[in-house]
Amino acid sequence: MNFWEKMLNIDRRWIYLAIAIIVIVPFFARMGLPVVPTREVESIYNLVDSLGPEDAIFVGWDFDPGTEAENQPMGVAVLRHAFSRHVPVFITAYYPLGQALAQQAVGGIFDTRVPGNYAFVPWTEWESMRAAGFAGRDSLETAWTAAGHALPEGARGWVFEGVDYAFLGYQPSFYLVILGMGTSIASQYPTDTNGNPVPEMPILQAHKTLRDVDLAVTLAGSTTCMTWVIYGTSRVGLRVAFGVTAVMATDYFPYIQSGQIVGMMGGLRGAAEYEVLETQGGYTDVTGKAYRGMDVQSLAHIAIILMVVLGNIAFFAGGFNKKTALKARR
Repeated sequence: MNFWEKMLNIDRRWIYLAIAIIVIVPFFARMGLPVVPTREVESIYNLVDSLGPEDAIFVGWDFDPGTEAENQPMGVAVLRHAFSRHVPVFITAYYPLGQALAQQAVGGIFDTRVPGNYAFVPWTEWESMRAAGFAGRDSLETAWTAAGHALPEGARGWVFEGVDYAFLGYQPSFYLVILGMGTSIASQYPTDTNGNPVPEMPILQAHKTLRDVDLAVTLAGSTTCMTWVIYGTSRVGLRVAFGVTAVMATDYFPYIQSGQIVGMMGGLRGAAEYEVLETQGGYTDVTGKAYRGMDVQSLAHIAIILMVVLGNIAFFAGGFNKKTALKARR
């Protein structure tokens, strides 16, 4: 048996082993394969980057665990960017499981045992500061630090619940919720997921309705993302950006071209592009899970392409195409 015959008759278990090694190695050793941001992702990043403490955004966890691998890193990247710039964030969810996924995401960002994360200050813990009249972002942080609260080592900053962040969570019939928030956010969410009074939060004092919000980023694994366009953009002029799975992305390019949405993150690559922009902007020290996932995906694709090419070379170089034609004639 010559070399090409051996290639074509290789035990498939060796191929599975090779793919397994290629997939596992990048999780332990960063490959750093290039990811070049596209205009669709840059437009979202640039808009968030232009905002500050006086503005606000919505981030909608409008997906379920089936598309977590693609959608979750998008939400984490946008939250990190907003927290870095002290842009107030409202978090909502189209599905009950979306709320649980959002809790996982913020729980990871607020884990100060990991360098580069943020220290979370719950609503109840800075109650005395509110009583003293500290509600503005800068004055609140100054007073909090002066009270003897030191930022944990490696943390990038404080996130005050009710000022920087409000976890509104899931509500049924979400399209009606968006319509209601066009008139009053507090009317749809009297309390947040922790039972805190939403109308009393400083973030609500400055942003009472969707008309006072600068952007909504909907992370979706289905057409639920269109709910924000139909009921948010068309009714109150809310700017909307999409974070969708890779197979959905091509369906929504016309909405970018028509100006109905600001931009779009498509699949794991879209999340990785946002992470690259954050790192370039100095908001994170290293890229996150999406960028590492792209290493895995890219190497696996390269390996499969090489195997297909080698298989075809073996087929023709070994003369198997002629043997097949000869058998067909007989």
